[in-house]
Amino acid sequence: MIPIRRLSAVSCIALLLAATGAQAQIAAYFGEDAEGWFVRDLSCSNYNSIVATHQPAWHGADGDPGGYVSHHDATNQCAFFVAPATWLGDRSEYAGGSLTFSLTSTERDWADSDVVILVGAGRVICHELPQLPPAPPAWGRYVVPLVAGAFRYNNASGAVVSPADFAAVLADVDGLMLPCEFGAQIEETVGLDSVRLVLPASAAPVPAATATLSAVPNPFNPTTTLAFELKRARPVRLTIHDAAGRLVRVLRDGLEAAAGRNEVEWDGRDDRGRAQPSGVYLARVEADGVAVTTRLTLLR
Repeated sequence: MIPIRRLSAVSCIALLLAATGAQAQIAAYFGEDAEGWFVRDLSCSNYNSIVATHQPAWHGADGDPGGYVSHHDATNQCAFFVAPATWLGDRSEYAGGSLTFSLTSTERDWADSDVVILVGAGRVICHELPQLPPAPPAWGRYVVPLVAGAFRYNNASGAVVSPADFAAVLADVDGLMLPCEFGAQIEETVGLDSVRLVLPASAAPVPAATATLSAVPNPFNPTTTLAFELKRARPVRLTIHDAAGRLVRVLRDGLEAAAGRNEVEWDGRDDRGRAQPSGVYLARVEADGVAVTTRLTLLR
């Protein structure tokens, strides 16, 4: 462990996890499970002391959107959501990009652990969230710029990280933690959803999807055909959500789709084969980090 002492604001802890190679896009939408994320309770008086490790609860609906993970904290320890090893390693290509995620919390009266922590190259750097998350069912969306000026050494009141040190951390990420503690010595439940590393505009690939997603017929009963365009063959995630954003059906989950026009039918049923009632639904297609949504009307 890197020795870290408790200062006037929050301190950080090093996570030593296996590194993996770089990927074009790294994201966790928690559509099916926790995707390897877990929770660590740390002693608030000694952040080098790991008190406990937990598996978060997974929920298939009411996220931002669809599924999400949560942790119920019944102690006065400091808790963090911890990224799995697949998020670690050389992430230099994300310099100048961003880390985005959504949070919700039942308690919001303590800001001493509202930091995002990156660990790498023997350094611990932190970004303080600009505001606490809202209470359920609302979600707060956060964008953390992956630039040196947005991070400080060791805690939220440390010195601003130098460009050289920031580049060294991104080139050898050993740990990534997101805050999971916003209540002062009281029980709380914190939810996490839609975590993404986003490439900078100068390095981002040309989006594979166009800005259109259509459904014919619409309104429909009982089947409609969803059509989207790809500039080149890419993995695609295509999902159906109800009007509240809850995940109803996964039509494509990372399967590669061909360049050009693609068509996928939805039969008005959920993932368990149950016919859905009349109402408004949302179809969402995502490729290369570009998401497009269209409104559907099912009439029984």
